[in-house]
Amino acid sequence: MGKVEIKKQLKKTALMKSAFELFTTEGFSDTTIRDIAMRAGVAKGTFYLYFKDKVDIREAVITSTASELLQDACASLDQHIKDNPEEMDVADIFIYIIDHVIETVSRDPLLVRFLAKHLSWGLFYKGDKDRLATGTADDTLDIETFVKTKLREYNVKIKDLKLLLFTLLELVSSTCHDVLLYEEPAPLEEYKPYLNNCIRLLVNNSIA
Repeated sequence: MGKVEIKKQLKKTALMKSAFELFTTEGFSDTTIRDIAMRAGVAKGTFYLYFKDKVDIREAVITSTASELLQDACASLDQHIKDNPEEMDVADIFIYIIDHVIETVSRDPLLVRFLAKHLSWGLFYKGDKDRLATGTADDTLDIETFVKTKLREYNVKIKDLKLLLFTLLELVSSTCHDVLLYEEPAPLEEYKPYLNNCIRLLVNNSIA
């Protein structure tokens, strides 16, 4: 990557970092493009070289943040498997990754609010297709490809993987919002066993 491309990437990264900080502290509605640009240390016009509008950068921030969470969870899973040779089934894999993400997010209430309000499978999948179509794919984790790889390792086939991933994402993001922020209807540690049972049922019922 040349110096020009590196500078462009640094500016884009600065804009996304600025947007994330403002969206999680000031809120999406109260944040302007000028605010984002000023915090990132660039001119307002520079913003439009990388993003169409405020919604566009919000989608980029969400998919990037979700990807980082998933990559951390997957790295932790790989280490866990190395350190613990006991057998894990496919449902255990899903439960481990989801639990790791929830535990990470639970330490940041502002992140909980931001993701719970805006994250959806439609957005995540749209982002993947857009990056492939425009040739702008970066190091964002392709969760579907990752899961397919794990399924091959366990010689397991899922009837409809997209449907399963959609259901798990919507289930976790919607139910954990009140649990993490308000401990309603139960604290996280009390809710986890129930959630994990639901995940196990969904995964096992999806196995072809």
